[in-house]
Amino acid sequence: MDLDNLYSGKDASEMLGKSGNYIRQLYAKYPKRFLPGSCRKIGREFIITIEGIEYLKKGMIKK
Repeated sequence: MDLDNLYSGKDASEMLGKSGNYIRQLYAKYPKRFLPGSCRKIGREFIITIEGIEYLKKGMIKK
């Protein structure tokens, strides 16, 4: 995982225009929707890269 441009799950959720727990719920139900290596749970927090956020944005546009 690249250490540059990391965001908390809450911040990433808000960047996507969703509620603060969106990333946590999405990862729990559909982990394969994430770009491999872009999201990781550390303790109680989810950390996601900017690349992972952009990947999710592209997936949201397709649907």
